[in-house]
Amino acid sequence: MSVNLVTFSPNTIMSSTDVNSNFSGIASQVRPTFTFTITGSLTVGTNMTPALVVPLALTIEKAYAYVKTAPVGADILIDINKNGTSIWATNQANRLDIVAGNNTDTSSSFDTTALAESDYLTIDLDEVGSSTAGSDLTVALKCS
Repeated sequence: MSVNLVTFSPNTIMSSTDVNSNFSGIASQVRPTFTFTITGSLTVGTNMTPALVVPLALTIEKAYAYVKTAPVGADILIDINKNGTSIWATNQANRLDIVAGNNTDTSSSFDTTALAESDYLTIDLDEVGSSTAGSDLTVALKCS
């Protein structure tokens, strides 16, 4: 998606309409992303990160996960919760799943996509690897 911006020339005065138009055009392209990190060796548990508060109504588009150290023996299963309930409450097979021996995963299928102002988001780790746990996890949740 492209944005048609008004060109600004040095040492000229622009009307507020042009400035507002540029700001609105750029603002509509910004994709809010919530980023969670868990440093060190991963362990199974709930509420593994501080809660992130949603500042305005948004729609979840895609989730990304990355670990520096890949899990061995079993996958890393990551659950993102909205107000304590999984965004994959119905279809857990769509959760982020970093397969043993790999470092990344993405998901664009969710049971819940609507976020409201003041909702809060947290991370659960349902599985972290068996013979070697993954480590240094980053999860990003892209919204619009």
